[in-house]
Amino acid sequence: MIRTVLTLATLASLAAPAVAQETRASATAKFKTEFAQTDTDHDGVLTRAEVQARIAQMKVGPGHPDPVHAKRLADLWFDRADANKNGKVTQAEAEALLAATFKRYDTDGDGKIGPEERGTAKKALGR
Repeated sequence: MIRTVLTLATLASLAAPAVAQETRASATAKFKTEFAQTDTDHDGVLTRAEVQARIAQMKVGPGHPDPVHAKRLADLWFDRADANKNGKVTQAEAEALLAATFKRYDTDGDGKIGPEERGTAKKALGR
């Protein structure tokens, strides 16, 4: 389950069919935008509530996750991302988690997630 949450929350761009390859730099750039949009009070950190609200807005198939599922996903992601356990996730903490997740799916270590690696990631998500 944690693998699903981490992949969903930090590498959502892998599912984008228009992208032939995702580089670590492009994933990081997209994630910075996602972080900024999730940080609704613009204080530079994510709270559990902000993450939960953002996950609740994500498209999952034809709709959105139900509130119970969104909370569960947010809690799993947040617990993993909040490295110092202070109840806030900084951009550096979130990017560290993104880097670790990217590394997991960049199986050939070339700094890119290609179509085959994307397929592996999607299979891990059950998609």
